Amino acid sequence: MTTPLLEVQGLDVEFTTPGGGSLHAVRDVSFTLRRGETLAVVGESGSGKSTTALALLRMLPGTGRITGGSVRLNGEELTTAGEERLRAVRGARIGMVFQDPMTALNPVLTIGRHLDEVLRAHGERDGRTRRARAVELLRLVGIPDPERRLGDHPHRFSGGQRQRVLIAMALAGEPDVLLADEPTTALDATVQDQILTLLGELTRTTGTALVLITHNMGVVARACDRVLVMYGGTVVEDGPTADVLTRPRHPYTAGLLAAVPRLSAPSGTRLTGIPGTPPDLALPLTGCAFAARCALAEERCHTTAPPLTAVTDTVRAACLPAAERGEPLPPPPPPAKIDRPAPGAVVLTAEGLRKTYRSRGRRSFTALDGVSLTLAAGETLGIVGESGSGKSTLARVLAHAHPSDGGRILLDGEDVTRPGRKELHAVRRRVQMVFQDPYASLNPRMTVGEIVAEPLRAFGIGTPADRAGRVAELLRLVGLDPAAADRHPRSFSGGQRQRVGIARALAPGPDVLICDEPVSALDVSVQAQIVGLLTDLQRDLGLALVFIAHDLAVVRQVSHRIAVMHEGRVVETGDADDLCEHPRDPYTRALLAAAPEPVPLAAVRVPAPAEAVSA
Repeated sequence: MTTPLLEVQGLDVEFTTPGGGSLHAVRDVSFTLRRGETLAVVGESGSGKSTTALALLRMLPGTGRITGGSVRLNGEELTTAGEERLRAVRGARIGMVFQDPMTALNPVLTIGRHLDEVLRAHGERDGRTRRARAVELLRLVGIPDPERRLGDHPHRFSGGQRQRVLIAMALAGEPDVLLADEPTTALDATVQDQILTLLGELTRTTGTALVLITHNMGVVARACDRVLVMYGGTVVEDGPTADVLTRPRHPYTAGLLAAVPRLSAPSGTRLTGIPGTPPDLALPLTGCAFAARCALAEERCHTTAPPLTAVTDTVRAACLPAAERGEPLPPPPPPAKIDRPAPGAVVLTAEGLRKTYRSRGRRSFTALDGVSLTLAAGETLGIVGESGSGKSTLARVLAHAHPSDGGRILLDGEDVTRPGRKELHAVRRRVQMVFQDPYASLNPRMTVGEIVAEPLRAFGIGTPADRAGRVAELLRLVGLDPAAADRHPRSFSGGQRQRVGIARALAPGPDVLICDEPVSALDVSVQAQIVGLLTDLQRDLGLALVFIAHDLAVVRQVSHRIAVMHEGRVVETGDADDLCEHPRDPYTRALLAAAPEPVPLAAVRVPAPAEAVSA
């Protein structure tokens, strides 16, 4: 057995709250990492994954501080190292790949400048050597024509290419350990597959150890040797990937796995979310942090904190019943079918839509090239394709946020392609959008009540008293307490904010709801809740849904039909199950082949929700 490269023992991290209290973000986290090994860290938002990674580098934001434990790199203690020594470790010994490449890269600097700054910081003084090394790094991560691309700015790169640039920057110091925080979350299946392949090759050829933070269990199954499951700031289960994914011992792990959409599941099956919400880490925590959400919880679970105990030769779990049970959780029941009526008459039609973007000094870009489709009342049309395929442009053209350059849009058979001001007002009332980012799409200065009421005021619907009643009704409809109307978005979780966005879109009573990547930024358990909410709203309100996503498993389960887009065109369309099981276009087959499945998961079971906990 080789000596661990990285040893973390009993790590504790706390933050000081605005009121002067303490938020215990990470509690007693321990793990080891060996050369060439890939460790996945999974869990819901707020579980402590990213905080743990930042603590390893002593880069905690704000009032964050390490209050206990040890972090050793090749035997050297980092928690007590001086700042000068830490600067030598960061980048050179431990590299970091951040989640959002567009915010991690400076938009006014070329890619060459980004890499040059990193190489200079690592001590390379010769400019020609730095440039040659920059070209070598871009070639290493698969950027075509790297010599020419050094002079391009970040916005000239696709999302996947920008992520490759971040990996190149992290590799510039030839680190022993690479921390990758959600590096594939916003990427399409094919690009995600490329990034995972690249990371796998790097660990094999360079011996770099990888810590991969993710909420995608398909990524874990595809790329990781071991998995660490975090909840409430602590580790609740860890072990080899195959053991944890196929025979979970902790109910929380089983809940996460049951919430994962599967490409093999037929259309119309309901995703299973975890009921309740994670604990508030600013409050004192007694007993098991998951007890309030766990159907298997016993009285002792609410009063006694479970230690992380070996339940097999390879797996540890922090669960009192699991330590005694000695057996994995039993297999799950088959997924429930959604009761949804057959679609009605066609409500929206697109005929030969075209859209071209032009910029000075650059070639024009055709985003839509003759796109035609239909959408019926009560139907969900899923739209999939890589970044740049035209999905979001199509959504904005259908919603009249962007004008088309050609073709027609029909609403109930009436041509609304280029409506006048009055007609446009009526069209936008009938066709509403739910946006991808629940954090950026809500005005932080407005209360939730004001946000949901805004479309009612814009369209002149009701009196102020009527609007207040309608806001309460909408919040209740999307599963939020009407009393939350007086709160601001910052006091809500990502899933709750997305519910607010859905309530706002439903406010004017639309016939068509266009959802542009509404769950891509959410954890799997929250994703299951939002997908279930949209499905129930469609059934109850008769909505026609356009559901855009890069996760084919989610799209199959929610859609009646699927349209596949590539380079601005629809290359294949058909019944959701038939298209996924019998793809005809080579591009569709490539998308399906690249989608990571959390396999084998047939034996995973989530306990039935506790009666005392509402979803």
